[in-house]
Parts: sequence; structure tokens; C-alpha cells
Amino acid sequence: MNSGKQNIFGAISKGFSLIELVIVILLIGIFTAIAVTRTNTGLSIIREQIAIDQITSDIDLARSMAFGKGKTISIIFNDQDESYTLFEGSTLLSDFPNSDNGTIQLSNSMLKEVNIQSVSLGGTDNNELKFLPLGDVEYGGSILLNTKTISIEQVSGKWSVN
Repeated sequence: MNSGKQNIFGAISKGFSLIELVIVILLIGIFTAIAVTRTNTGLSIIREQIAIDQITSDIDLARSMAFGKGKTISIIFNDQDESYTLFEGSTLLSDFPNSDNGTIQLSNSMLKEVNIQSVSLGGTDNNELKFLPLGDVEYGGSILLNTKTISIEQVSGKWSVN
């Protein structure tokens, strides 16, 4: 019993034809393209969730600091630079965790696809989230990222993500 194919000369070959090889390579290319597309979409969602977690954790920490220190703590968002900066009164909080001299950048390599689309926090300075000495929020509002909105309630400072 032969274990291969006969070619046009009657000899037995034990390999793949060129057409079979091209078809296999095309199928591998198609599956790779599908996998890469799905991976990039999944990574965008994950990056946005990381940014939301970062912002909401910093909101909670700023509220706790305001209550604990009995001082006003502000977070000023900059939608142009994709960043926000923390202040104690008018003094920059340069030692705030995970910040670069009080500023947290969303434009770093891990979160570069996440954009602060708009900030609407009421008051005279529309991009400032201010925690009063007892941890209350002076004005509530919202922060719009790529596809999600972080809403912050006035007074309580409770946030939710839509």
C-alpha cells in the first residue's frame, strides 16, 4: 500500500502540493487578522476601564484626604493634555500617589488611547472637582471618557459610571 500521491511521472511524492500550501497559508493569515482585530478592540475596552478605575480611585482618595486633613482638596481636569492635577487649597499635592509631581497623565503608553472628551463639574471653574474639609463635594457633574461617563453627585461625592 502506498502512503503518498503519484505525480504526473508516476513517482510517489510524500509532500504537499503548492496549492495546498498556499491555501493553508491563506487560512492562517485570515485567522490571524481576525484575532488581531478582536484583540485591539478588547484592549481598548480594558484600557478605558483602567482609566476609569484610576480616576475613581483618585476621587475617593481625594475625598478621604479632605475629610482626614480637614482641608479643601481639588482635582483639576485638563481635557487637552488628558491629565488631572491635585491641589490642597492652592498648593500642588506633589506627593499624591501614582502622580508625577501631583499630575496624573492618561496619555502614558498604557492609556494612550483613552481620552477625556469633556468635563462638566459646575461652579465657576467647570473642570474642578472640589472636596470641602468634611469631604463634601462643592459641585457635582460628569467626566466623559471615550465611551463612558463618570457622574459625581453634588454634596455626597458618590460617583457612578454609565
